[in-house]
Amino acid sequence: MEGKANRSLGGKLALWVFYAFCGYFVWAMARYVWVMSNLQSVPVPGMESDLGSTAGKWLGALLGFIVLSLVGVILGGIAWYTRPRDIRREGGSESC
Repeated sequence: MEGKANRSLGGKLALWVFYAFCGYFVWAMARYVWVMSNLQSVPVPGMESDLGSTAGKWLGALLGFIVLSLVGVILGGIAWYTRPRDIRREGGSESC
């Protein structure tokens, strides 16, 4: 029986950077939710609420989510690319 394939040093680093970024992503999304839950709309004569402030906060949260998601996809792709590979399958000879 063959041993388990191990990641290289660069692969381990990429995986830990991805893990750390996932932790930051969760923290940032919790912070966005906390800020949005404390947002108070200010009444303006002739309007029901101040749409600029509320819409700006929502747009900022959405753009932050999109940017962090794209960075996460890139880091996840790097971690996936540096994963340990099964040497038996890379040779092209598969046995059934």
